[in-house]
Amino acid sequence: MGRKRILTKEEILIATGELIKEEGIHGVHFKKLSDELQVSRSTLYEYFKNKEDLILSYLKNMMDDMNQKIEDLPSEMEPNDKLHRLLYIFLEHAETNNIDQMIRELQSSNKNLAMFYRTKMHEDLMKTYEKMILWIEEAKNKGIWKESSNSELIGDMIFHSILFSNRQKIGVEAMADQLFDMIEYGVGKEK
Repeated sequence: MGRKRILTKEEILIATGELIKEEGIHGVHFKKLSDELQVSRSTLYEYFKNKEDLILSYLKNMMDDMNQKIEDLPSEMEPNDKLHRLLYIFLEHAETNNIDQMIRELQSSNKNLAMFYRTKMHEDLMKTYEKMILWIEEAKNKGIWKESSNSELIGDMIFHSILFSNRQKIGVEAMADQLFDMIEYGVGKEK
């Protein structure tokens, strides 16, 4: 049994995220988490009813964090700079790609809540996609990017960057910079 200590919900969610990254959602157990956090399992139950409640809270927290970072982008920022930051935010929150699958895998006692989060996640992602397309169009209208560039293709490249597997090896910031450089300037040799 772990020793009694003050613990925040945020600490539990951070540890849950690390455990999910290492072992997937099926590797998340209150015993393992309580050992990691050096608390008793009963302490975790003070915050969450069960494993499914914990995982759904983690997923909601992750989506809320990503959405807040996107909302916090300054409106006066140039559209291409917003898109660069958006690419970084997507790569930083790449686990969002797996949220849909994780929710389906949960044997949740509260299926309605799980489906609500799944629906909300899709709505949030579609709003972000629409915002991204507007920024791409704005970059084209301002002459920052070529008018002939296909906005949806650029949007898909940014949006689906979370699928790229080199993120861990290269690092989120370096990968965002390199991908954005490729989008904005191409991959041709400098002349």
